[in-house]
Amino acid sequence: MTNMTNMANMANMANMPDEQRALATLQQKAIESFVRRNSYGDICERKDPLNALQVKNGGSKRNALLKWCQQKTTGYNNIDITNFSSSWNDGLALCALLHAYLGEARVPYAALSPHDKRTNFSVAFAAAESVGIPTTLNIQDMIQQERPDWQQVMAYVTNIYKHFET
Repeated sequence: MTNMTNMANMANMANMPDEQRALATLQQKAIESFVRRNSYGDICERKDPLNALQVKNGGSKRNALLKWCQQKTTGYNNIDITNFSSSWNDGLALCALLHAYLGEARVPYAALSPHDKRTNFSVAFAAAESVGIPTTLNIQDMIQQERPDWQQVMAYVTNIYKHFET
């Protein structure tokens, strides 16, 4: 609030009974606290969980998320994430990413094969749903396309990032 607004509020409060003045002071403090907690930057960051990741990794949000995926899946067999399309077409990248958080009990990564796409996607989607991440990809679309829609894949991976990292 501006100083002029504060001065006007204080002048008005001086003429109020004690109870009203106390209530007005409480309301003013609550409003100021709300404004501080909900600054534009904070609101933008909450709406877009990739802002902090972009600042950390630099570059575009897409490349920052891609780098995060690469870091989380380092050391997993049959994983080479270079994009949000063909790198995800067999379901193993999703399984590896979820395995990094949920472990072998929910994602039996060692038992999965790059040749069994349907099973891989079924395992990944079931594991994600078990922790509250809704499935936004279609298994049939994913297994039929060599290059799935990168925007849909990125949106789903963003949900995974948001769930575990924010």
